[in-house]
Amino acid sequence: MWALLGPMLQYSADDEEFASMAKMRLGIKVSEDRQSVAIEFAAAGQAPSPIVLDLDQLSSLIKVLGQTRHRMVEGLPMPPLEGQTVATVNRPRWYIQVAQLDGSVLAFDHPAFGAVGFAIPRQEVAAMVRILNNHLSMPSGHPTTRN
Repeated sequence: MWALLGPMLQYSADDEEFASMAKMRLGIKVSEDRQSVAIEFAAAGQAPSPIVLDLDQLSSLIKVLGQTRHRMVEGLPMPPLEGQTVATVNRPRWYIQVAQLDGSVLAFDHPAFGAVGFAIPRQEVAAMVRILNNHLSMPSGHPTTRN
């Protein structure tokens, strides 16, 4: 599977040195035994550079990429979730515990990202419980409604 990545660097249309970096190819192939993945990056007109990772290495890369994204969006305004399409995981494994911040830690095992957790302050936990109780009071099969 090959995918095109958008511009990797800021450049002007007149700058020929960076024009070749405008698009990159990304190839990802999981081995037949599902024990490793080969990832290839290739700038336009260049040969790909393959990297082979096992599951632990891939999980570490995903974690580092997530941390990198976090740094990039830190301080930027966050758009509301309402109206956005979100990747939904059905019936994930989950765990809840008391958080050190006077609230709760809600953790999920996400198939794409591994274990992810959220520290949620007490006031927001109370709001979530109210909303979930409202959802439970609806008849089974009731269409979803916004909060």
